[in-house]
Amino acid sequence: MKQYDAIIIGFGKAGKTLAAELSNRGWQVAIVERSNMMYGGSCPNIACIPTKTLIHEAGISSLLYYEDFPKQSNMY
Repeated sequence: MKQYDAIIIGFGKAGKTLAAELSNRGWQVAIVERSNMMYGGSCPNIACIPTKTLIHEAGISSLLYYEDFPKQSNMY
């Protein structure tokens, strides 16, 4: 059976950063992620309120200030 110095649960930003740091220190590291669709963790995929707010506000702004936006950027 393969032995690891650390097993990191979750392939999000913190998991990748920690895995890279430990690996650079010579540790044997394994990362476990339950979903092959969650590359990058939950924040960019489903959970980050600031990101979702920014996207929503950009869409609203493109409606309110339609003349200031090129037609391609109108999300809604």
